[in-house]
Amino acid sequence: MRAVPALFLSVLFLVPCPAQEVQRFRQWMMGQEVGGMEVTTSKEALGERIRERSWTHIERKLDDSPGAKATVLDYLLEDDVLRGPDGSLRITWSVSISAEPLQGTAEWSPQRPGILRQSSKNGSPQELPVPAGAVLWPGEADSRLREAARTRSPIHLTQYSIAEQQWSHLDAEPVGPEPLPGFPDAVRFKGRDQAGSMSSDLVLWISPRQGEIKCQETAAGLVTLLQRGELPAPNATESKGGFFERTLAKLPPHPFLLWIPEVTLHWKGQGRQVLPEDDQQKSAGEGSYLVRRTALPSPEEAKDLPVKGTPSAQEAAFLAPSPLVPFRDEAFEGILQRLHAPPGATRWKLAKLVTHFTYDWITDKDLSVGFASALEVAHRHKGDCTEHGVFAVALLRRLGVPARGAVGWVALEDMVGLHFWVEVKLKDRWVPVDPTFDLAPASTLRLKMATTDLADLGSLGWDTAALNLVDGAWVPMGPWAAAIRVDADCALSPDGTMLRVPGARWSLKGGLLQLLSPEAHEVQTCIRPGEAMLREARLLMSPASGRKGWWKASSSTLWMDLGESGWLQVSDCSNGQAFRLLDQLELRTR
Repeated sequence: MRAVPALFLSVLFLVPCPAQEVQRFRQWMMGQEVGGMEVTTSKEALGERIRERSWTHIERKLDDSPGAKATVLDYLLEDDVLRGPDGSLRITWSVSISAEPLQGTAEWSPQRPGILRQSSKNGSPQELPVPAGAVLWPGEADSRLREAARTRSPIHLTQYSIAEQQWSHLDAEPVGPEPLPGFPDAVRFKGRDQAGSMSSDLVLWISPRQGEIKCQETAAGLVTLLQRGELPAPNATESKGGFFERTLAKLPPHPFLLWIPEVTLHWKGQGRQVLPEDDQQKSAGEGSYLVRRTALPSPEEAKDLPVKGTPSAQEAAFLAPSPLVPFRDEAFEGILQRLHAPPGATRWKLAKLVTHFTYDWITDKDLSVGFASALEVAHRHKGDCTEHGVFAVALLRRLGVPARGAVGWVALEDMVGLHFWVEVKLKDRWVPVDPTFDLAPASTLRLKMATTDLADLGSLGWDTAALNLVDGAWVPMGPWAAAIRVDADCALSPDGTMLRVPGARWSLKGGLLQLLSPEAHEVQTCIRPGEAMLREARLLMSPASGRKGWWKASSSTLWMDLGESGWLQVSDCSNGQAFRLLDQLELRTR
């Protein structure tokens, strides 16, 4: 063994080592271990410090075939809270849910107890009010929990989540002693936690000597367990499916789904769904909502110009930069040059241009991105609906168009799933556009739960929308696909759009529409095919009609561009049949 120099040993003995305590937790979700947490408490020359590091890793394969791509969600939260000798607090935090973390700092002083000063990377500094009785020092929250366990007293605790920038409220009543292995003095509590719009039922086990040792949280049937690492792992339970699967609901097929003018949707499941109402979404009785296609801009709305100079108070929040939409970064200068926005373009023209540009910009439609900022999307052409949304909002705000995010559910093909889209303000109306699907205006069949100015992660309501879908489904009322009329060589959609192929026949069975000419081709509306779908596809153009389409030999699929009416997907097409359909298909719109 190599000798250690005496001088180095003397330094080691002279420098005091900080007292440090580490608590480790493990996390389970729906019976599967998905993460954990470490809480480190230390005393230093500068004061007391508490560091918290928590992580979650959720993964599933899109199918069970060998080498199938996995969908992964990784979440990492790191908090560092330093309390000085005078009681002042200095907080640094980082949230990683994509390649580039969101970061920020916050400060609190006993001289101004009612104000928390905080600043986020790429955001503006803020002074936020602190509610009376709120707890900012995690050590004080831990002491209150221990005291409640010692005296068997109710818990009423208001804390601040730095990363989400919102207050959480815990209310719990003692049930009684319930010893756990290694913690004979554990006391069980039952209660409820409210963080922003997200609420959950809790069962807590707290030791008067060692603080919180176990927490079981239930929200809309989704059970999460966080417990000390010393405790034995819970018994494996049969899961009803992963988190991703449980935020999807089956929908009866409809070949003209994107052309539906309106439909009534009824909630079938637990709980009561109360949604905001606007021109596109109105209550139709208990548990039902009528959704209709948003009206195209009126002549006056279509003339509405972008904001130049100081915005009005009503529009300021929807033109402001934030950590999620830092559009003032120089990276957006080059992007705007590629956008080629024409001089004098109206808000609506810019909204359509940005929707189309965003769809093309994000070439890797990847579900493994948690929630990237618009700046990250500017650097990496990757993401799902949230990345499409924040990037489009950043571009629109940079161009002077008030824009916000919308959270809810949308139908595509035969599924209803959690979704994020964009709304732009034209005069006094918010008009939905969907850059994920290149739709401006957005399609009819969507249910909005909330809107957000994207000021911070806590404003999203994302988790609430997800959990509200796991214990039920939205079911269409009325004739649904049966509203389509088939008459010889014509198929008529509910909005009056007619498809005709001279000499052919149509068949509608079980919500599936087939064109018989004489071979059978399944026909349905679809979104514009992206770059990944069109790999190895051939661009075709009819010399007779001038209509364009893409044909892919490996899947025998034709995608037909119908202009303002959208796209059609036709299956089981040969190259010759694809050309004939591009020539012969007649489209009539109302």
